[in-house]
Amino acid sequence: MSLKMNTPLWFAARRILADRGSDFFRCWKQTAETFDREDIHDLRVASRRLREGLTLFAPCYPAERLSILRRKVRKVTALLGDLRNIDEALAFFTDEAVELGDGYGEELSACIGLYESRREEARLKLKRKMKRMEPGAIRKTFSITIMFPHLFSPPAEAADPFAAIEDFARQTIDIRLEPVLALAPLAMRPEEALLQHRLRIAIKRYRYRMEVLSPLMGEGYKETHSHVKSYQDILGRLHDLDVFMELSMAIDLTGGARRALTELIKGKRENVFGRFLDKLEEAPLDVIGARVRELL
Repeated sequence: MSLKMNTPLWFAARRILADRGSDFFRCWKQTAETFDREDIHDLRVASRRLREGLTLFAPCYPAERLSILRRKVRKVTALLGDLRNIDEALAFFTDEAVELGDGYGEELSACIGLYESRREEARLKLKRKMKRMEPGAIRKTFSITIMFPHLFSPPAEAADPFAAIEDFARQTIDIRLEPVLALAPLAMRPEEALLQHRLRIAIKRYRYRMEVLSPLMGEGYKETHSHVKSYQDILGRLHDLDVFMELSMAIDLTGGARRALTELIKGKRENVFGRFLDKLEEAPLDVIGARVRELL
């Protein structure tokens, strides 16, 4: 049975969460075999999508059982953080070493070995911890939990299991849009790094909710989703540059190399912030929100 706008909420919740869980466990298996940078990224994204799905459909399930499951998935996300951050730093400083060229670039390259050794340590640590987590047991808990949403005599705070998924989706998508619209005007000054960071997180959550509900969206989803992802990518790059600026202060560099790296990062941030302002003109966030509601 495919999902339709009038599909009962209880059935849609089971179906959508099953798909998100399948993606999560597939990525887990792949990462456990390779610990490749891109596989780690894919597993983190899959874990966050699944967590968003569990948050979205929380009113459909017994709170205690769902809370246990969400904690288990969140633990996987957290475990991947250190290695993912090291991979991002390695990629960034490797690129910057090339851009700085002879002299300063060579000096920065010499510091990259420190991150490479940290990566191997983090990889081995992650490998040990993931082996202890027993994905088979977590998958069993997941399958049992999502198979039994509230059906008859649900508690007062639960969602109506027989309501159409269409109504539920339209009501809940805007919950993630509201902070986006509130933060965007405040983040339009280049010095507001903290607000830009908060907006990035809000847009990321909005994107994941869109992706969870994407089986219900028709033609036009891909284009609208691409705008939301573009916002996340731009704001993510701003945040990365702020983090790398802090990291550059802790690297053992001569004064000249540090100044050259700092100026390079500053220039890139100015460029990316300009792209953010351009994006606000090209695809206003309130227009995107209205389009998403139309798709539902």
